[in-house]
Amino acid sequence: MDLGRQLHIDWAANTYAPEASSEEKREQLRMTLIQQHGIPEAELTRLPAPWYGWEWRKVVREWLGPPEEMPEAIGELLRDRWLVAGTSLVFLQVISPEGDPFPEGEAFLDSLRVTDLK
Repeated sequence: MDLGRQLHIDWAANTYAPEASSEEKREQLRMTLIQQHGIPEAELTRLPAPWYGWEWRKVVREWLGPPEEMPEAIGELLRDRWLVAGTSLVFLQVISPEGDPFPEGEAFLDSLRVTDLK
């Protein structure tokens, strides 16, 4: 079993207008995820305080060999989080095997704090 894990972090500065409230920014982000990225609204989970953002989880299975030889595919669990931080947007993604016996990715995401430095 492949127990590889990955962490991706992206930061986009000046994504939101400085005068917009945190709620307005979170709503703008939600609409972007639904309309531009095609994520179904029912699959988005609002992150609890102190975060302003959304989470999306998906199990992905991929087999690159011939269809007739396809074994039961081992899936990967994607955990994506988009966080509003001031006028910026932070994207975090943890990829691990489906049914991962080691919850480090989950613990890592839950331990992070993104704050707006004013």
